[in-house]
Amino acid sequence: MRFLGMFIFFTTLLFAKIDHFKTIQSDFTQKVTNDQNKTIVYEGTFYATDDKKALWIYEKPVSKKIYFNNARVLIIEPELEQVIISTLENTPNLAQLLQEAKEVSANKYITKYQETTYTIFAQKGSIEKIVYHDKLDNAVEILFSNQSTNLFIDDELFRAEIPRGYDVVRE
Repeated sequence: MRFLGMFIFFTTLLFAKIDHFKTIQSDFTQKVTNDQNKTIVYEGTFYATDDKKALWIYEKPVSKKIYFNNARVLIIEPELEQVIISTLENTPNLAQLLQEAKEVSANKYITKYQETTYTIFAQKGSIEKIVYHDKLDNAVEILFSNQSTNLFIDDELFRAEIPRGYDVVRE
């Protein structure tokens, strides 16, 4: 569940006033380091549109797809043969939170979501990385690379299909 909040937040971050775009595509590396200094690294690709559709495709170390739109988040986890569907009705107005993000120095922004402070680093209108500590006090860093904006992205990419036989969990 903590991934769900994180993805909702980061997806919305990319629509912040740091740069305006119609579409964005980026590779990402997410590093999560616990209090014993053990790190797990996730890698994948991220897609988003200015009408707040997004898709996070995790490729390593596990396969996972997270679809995001204005109404719901759908997480497909092939290794668990499970799909998690959640509505966004209990989610605070993230757009407003992002509008309140303050530029604290050149290319560095700070915003707060619930009890967590997020630092966003941008360069030339692109988000380079986001760092924060999650509720379990893990240090999280998401690095964005090979970022492209305003390319054509077929809307079909954002249509999730629930595989037959998968368990469906509704939150």
